[in-house]
Amino acid sequence: MSASASVPASTGGPAQPAPPLGPPLTERGTVRHEQVLSQRWALQGIAKVVGEVTIGSGRLVGTVIVGGGVAAGELTLIGSLESRGSVVVAGRLHVRGSLDVAGGARSGQADLEGPVQVGKELQVDGRLRVRGSLRAPDVRCAAFELRGSAAVPGSITATSFDAHLVSDSRLGSVRCREFRLRGPAPNVVRRVLGGDPLVTVERVEADTARIESARVQFVRAREIVLGRGAHVVAIEGRLVRAHPSSRLGPESWSRPPEGLRR
Repeated sequence: MSASASVPASTGGPAQPAPPLGPPLTERGTVRHEQVLSQRWALQGIAKVVGEVTIGSGRLVGTVIVGGGVAAGELTLIGSLESRGSVVVAGRLHVRGSLDVAGGARSGQADLEGPVQVGKELQVDGRLRVRGSLRAPDVRCAAFELRGSAAVPGSITATSFDAHLVSDSRLGSVRCREFRLRGPAPNVVRRVLGGDPLVTVERVEADTARIESARVQFVRAREIVLGRGAHVVAIEGRLVRAHPSSRLGPESWSRPPEGLRR
C-alpha cells in the first residue's frame, strides 16, 4: 500500500471527510507532537503525541505514546506503542514488540509478536497471527493462529482457530468452523515446582474440534477428537477418537492451595 492509501474514518458518530495528509515525516531521537498528520511517518527513537495520529503508512522503531487514537493505511512497529484511544489500520498491522491499546483495535490483517493488550474488541478482517501473549475482551477475525498465551474472557469468532498455548490461558466462547487447541505438555519438573499451566475454555462451537492438554466445559461439533490430556465436561456431536489419557465428564479443576501440591 502506498503512502497515499486511504485512512479509515473514525467509527464514532457521523462520517467526516478525511483530513488532508501532510508531507512525509522522518525523525530520529526524542520528539514530541501535538498531533501527527502525514503521508508517511518514519521514526527511530522515542515519540510522544498528545492528540491523534493519522498517517498513510508508518514504520515506528522505538517507543511511541499516543494520547489519542491511531489511524493508518498500514503500520509496522518494532518496539512499543501505547495508545489511549483506538488503533485502526486499513491494511496490514505488523508489531514486533508490545502493543497496549486502551480502546479497540482493527486492521485488515495483523501479525503480532510480543505482549498485546487491547481494552475493547480486537477485530481483523483477514488473518490474525499472534506470537506471544494476548489480552482482549473479544476477538473477531478470519483465520486465527496463536502461539503463546491468551486471556479472552468474552467471545472469539473466526473461520478457523489454531492455538498452541504454553502458559496459563483462559478463553470464553469460541465459534469457528475448524477448532484446534493444544495446551502445554505435562512436565514433571514444572509440576513439582508449582503445577502445570492451566488452559481453560468455556464453550466451543465448530464443525470439527481437536483438543489436547486443555480443559473445555462444553463442545458442540460435528466431529470431536480428544487428544492427550484433554478434559471436556460435556459434548454434543460425534466423538471420533479419544486418547487414553483424555477424560470426558465432570471433574474439579481448581488448583490446591499453596503447600498442598503433591
